[in-house]
Amino acid sequence: MEYIAIGTIVNTHGIHGAVTVKTDSDFKESRYRVGNRLFINTTKGRVAVTVENHGVKKSVDILMFEEYDDINAVQGFKGCVLEVAENDREPLEDDAFYASELIGLAVRVNDEVVGVVRAIRHYPQGELLVVKRQGMNDALIPFRKEFVKRVTQASIDIDPPEGLL
Repeated sequence: MEYIAIGTIVNTHGIHGAVTVKTDSDFKESRYRVGNRLFINTTKGRVAVTVENHGVKKSVDILMFEEYDDINAVQGFKGCVLEVAENDREPLEDDAFYASELIGLAVRVNDEVVGVVRAIRHYPQGELLVVKRQGMNDALIPFRKEFVKRVTQASIDIDPPEGLL
């Protein structure tokens, strides 16, 4: 089974086993719905947990899991990645992609590979592809229809304005 990272457990919260999570998912409300199954990727393997409660404090998500009710039980999860099973992902609209589907794809201009997507940065104005280029600084390409012409399973074809690359 494949797993998708949705956030990182950054600390504990209170004495009853809650954890604070820095979330990297656009679907927080559905991911953290009470009763949902998540996985904590620890150095000893994945631990399955069930969401018991979800809240937000100062833009940080606070989660409690049915399996844990004590701070000492969740202390070891600090720094661990919180994941969801790939088959539990939300369906997307047409022309929408998960970051994991884009990272690693070749970026092409006129059938010439200019780099590889190494990360996605999320901003209120939209997403930027961080493109690793051979022997050059990374390029930041807006992931917008004006620049991205086509996305396939192997590459992203772009038409950048002059000076972008």
